[in-house]
Amino acid sequence: MVEASLYSLYKNAPELPNRIAIVSDGSWEPEYGVKHFKKRGLDVECFSWQECADYYKESLPSLATWAQKHIWGKKMAAILYFSETDATLFSDPDVLWYNSPLHQDEWEHTAFKVSIDCCHSYDDKYIKASDSQALYDTADPINCGVAYIKGGLKLLNEQAKACIDYQAEHCGNFAEQTVFAIMDQQFNSRWSREEVISSIDDVLNPFFSNPILAPGTIARHYLWELKWIYWTAYFKMRFFR
Repeated sequence: MVEASLYSLYKNAPELPNRIAIVSDGSWEPEYGVKHFKKRGLDVECFSWQECADYYKESLPSLATWAQKHIWGKKMAAILYFSETDATLFSDPDVLWYNSPLHQDEWEHTAFKVSIDCCHSYDDKYIKASDSQALYDTADPINCGVAYIKGGLKLLNEQAKACIDYQAEHCGNFAEQTVFAIMDQQFNSRWSREEVISSIDDVLNPFFSNPILAPGTIARHYLWELKWIYWTAYFKMRFFR
């Protein structure tokens, strides 16, 4: 899926990132990843999640602990780690790209931006324990399959850090998305539903039907139930466009 997502970015985005980094979840070694992608003509850097998490052992120990315990903590540590020094666009591998995610002026003047989900998917237990019901009261549920961030740990307010502290002990569902939803309350910056699509409305469509896209679509996040549509869209993109 990583290769397919990268292919779509290289094929369709007029403006590309200066650097592409892939973070291993521990199931493969970074050295192997570099060789693997190089054979496929992709010039990428590969990193271990451990390197990202270790960076926070002193500044936010709970983040390092969470990363040790759960994949969502690994994802959170990786995103923050690269954004400490660079403007960072994160993409899940089940995202296909149809245009450039941000243009030059946006890269320079945006600190945080996320996409919109098809429903509110947060850590219910954390929300109940912290009395954070307001996260469910927003019209736009947050999805962090595509996220842009520049500034690292300094962008997190006390509530976001408290959520990370909680996750270090409890490791809830959709936990990293919950942290991003808290951050969104502060920054209030999102791609529209048409720009980054997370809809599942075509899950029952016939196999050869066209996936949901809009004239201004930048990317589509093909969520859990949509993997067959992801591969259909990818092969159409690769061989028929």
